[in-house]
Formats: sequence, C-alpha cells, structure tokens
Amino acid sequence: MSQVNRQAISKKAIIRRLRDAKLGQINDVRQKRGRRYEFETLINTLALGTVAALPSLRKVEALSANLAWSARRQLKIPRRISDTKLRDLLLSLTPDDIREALYRQVKAEYRRGALVPDVLPFGVAAIDGKHLAKLDRWDHPGVQKVQPQDGKPYGLARVHRAFLISSKGVVCIDSRQVCGKSNEVGEAPSFTEEILSAYKRTNLFEVIMTDAGNASKKHADKIHDNDKRYIFALKENQGNLYEDACYLLGNQNAEKAFTETLRERGAQITYRLFRAEPSGYHSWTHARQFIRIERTVFYPGEDPVVGNRYYITDIPQKRLSDTQWLYLIRNYWRIENNGNWTADAIWREDRRRIQWVKVPEAMYALSVLRMIGQTSLADLRSMTKREWDRKSQPPWRDMIFDAYAVLRSYAEGNDQPAFV
Repeated sequence: MSQVNRQAISKKAIIRRLRDAKLGQINDVRQKRGRRYEFETLINTLALGTVAALPSLRKVEALSANLAWSARRQLKIPRRISDTKLRDLLLSLTPDDIREALYRQVKAEYRRGALVPDVLPFGVAAIDGKHLAKLDRWDHPGVQKVQPQDGKPYGLARVHRAFLISSKGVVCIDSRQVCGKSNEVGEAPSFTEEILSAYKRTNLFEVIMTDAGNASKKHADKIHDNDKRYIFALKENQGNLYEDACYLLGNQNAEKAFTETLRERGAQITYRLFRAEPSGYHSWTHARQFIRIERTVFYPGEDPVVGNRYYITDIPQKRLSDTQWLYLIRNYWRIENNGNWTADAIWREDRRRIQWVKVPEAMYALSVLRMIGQTSLADLRSMTKREWDRKSQPPWRDMIFDAYAVLRSYAEGNDQPAFV
C-alpha cells in the first residue's frame, strides 16, 4: 500500500543534512584567548537560523534559547547564543570555506540517491547571476560601483549560483561572488571550472545551461573540453550567432514543428520546437544544433501572446525525444522559480533592512550558508507528500513553518514562529 501522506520534515532529517555539510571542519580563525563557545556550536546555530529562514540574528538567538533538547544535544548548542557573538563569527568566516561545506552536503545527498534525474537521462545544472544587495560602500573586491545618472553611487553585491534542476528537489550546488571589476559573462567560465572541479568524481550532472548573459564561446569551450554538454540561450548581444539562429529557424513551417499544449494557471500554453543544424558558425565547431521554442499563451477572451527563445547546444538531436527537449528547455526556469526567487521571497535575501549583516566580508559567506539551509529543505520538500495534493510539492512557507516547529521547544508556552 502506497504512503499517501508523508511529512519529511523532522529534527532527525534536518540535523542529518547539516551534519552532511560537516560545518565543524570549517577553518576557525578566532583568537584562542577568550573563546567561550566551540566553533561547531556557533556555526551550527547560524545554520539552524538559515534552515528556519529567520529574518535577523536576534531571532536566531531566540531560537537557540528555546531549542528542542534533542537538537541541542546533537548539534552541541548548550544554551542561548547571543546575536553579537553570532555576528562576530559571521565576520570571521570566508565564503570558500562555506562553499566546501556546501559541496560536502550535495555529495552526501547524491550518494543517498536523492538527486537522480527525474525525467531526463542525465543531470542538468543551471547557472545564473543574482544581485544580493545594494550597499553604501564599494571598497570590497566583490562589490561593483554603480553610478546612476540621477542619484548617488552605490555598491552592488552580486553572485553566480548553480542549481541542479534535473532532480525532484532543486538544490544549490555552488555560489560564488562576481568580481566587482568584471561581469557575469566574464566570470562564468572560471565559475564553471570550479564547479566541474568540485564534482569531478561524481556523475551529478552532464549538461550545463545558462541564460544569454552567461553565454560565450570561451564558456562553451570550457564545458565541452571537460567532456560536458552545454545549452546556452541566445539574444541580440550574441550578434551574428543570434542572427544566424533567427535566419535558420525564424521562417520554419509550424506544421513540421513538434507541438505540445499545456494548461497553466487558467491559460492554455502551446509550445513548438524548431531545430536546425549549424555549420561551425563563428568557430563554434562543437555546436550540434540551434533550437527555437515558440510559446503561445491563450487566455479566454484575449488575443494570444507569442514569444520566441533561441538556444545553441552541442547535444546531438537524437540524444533526447522531442518531449524531453521541451521539458529540458522549460526546466531551466526552475533556477528562478525554485532557486533565486525562493531565496528572495522566503529567505528575504533581497530585502535591505532585514539582512543579518551588511558587511561585504560577511555577506558572501552568509549567502552560501543560506544555500546550505535552502538545500537542506529543498530535498525534504521533494519527499513530502500531502493527502489532498500528491502531484505538487508543498509551499515553501509550509516547509519553513514545519522546520521551525520541530526545532523549537514549546514547553514554556504556545509561541508561534517568528515569521508568521
């Protein structure tokens, strides 16, 4: 008999995923004198705060004061930890150390069998850039100075992030700051190289997808030379390459295209798949096809809305069926819907006044630590089934509420989570 209603959120499950990251192995650079708490105690407290998506370090302090006994014992958090002590630890952390912990967590989840491809025959990683915050300073190498035409200059903190979009749970596999003196397309090849190095002993993914802002010949060469495959979106900034894709695909007969119709949020959406083989255009000798996806949205009583997106890839046409090609292209947006949007809407990453810390040196480390918390819940969310809705995953806010509830001790009263 199949299990209809399953709640995957539990203290054991959350603690297990934090232990996978082995946060205690992060380098402790604090001075030896005056240490009141073990490093593992403090970093575990911060990690619990990210799992519960708490809006401030003061709320993290409150959680540590009312932590369930079993979680307190297993994570070595003996008592309340002050928010100033937690902030001091954040200021001492380096992003690369936290990234190594994220790698360990993802690899452990992969070995557990939770990150296998859901529909496709291979894993797919999607890369995209994201703005973290606007700052009043730009003296950090990871902060870009922006001078608006009307207004005061400000510093812009940016990151590259990679999410695994082929499994049921969309998990972050890496996050790295974008150099303030560069841009996304310039930093994308080195970011991809670090991802490939981190997961080279696994078969976590075979294909890397990016939007047009991270697509370049250098980036494609980097992926192809490492025996991986790429799918890049194309826009006008690709110049002749984009024009050639439009020339080959723009006038193809719609009757010969593969067509699929879906219903989403009261609208009927028709997708058409067009493909053509390039001939080594502009030294892209490894490219195997151009792809055009025509998307037509029909709302009752309104004129249809038509949009086209173009792509270039080195994946042979016959590697996937037409249905799988459409699924793969549409799945790229999981990096926004289940990745970056979730970080902003649930973890409040883009809110200027609710950040834990606004110091650039600590902000990038906190960004990766948040991804550890988000990844912990993303996998559990994919395993949670509800009796009234077995097809879709539960809302993120429900997951956060449940995580807070199982971590918090309510022996002293019927308190509610801080974000409600």
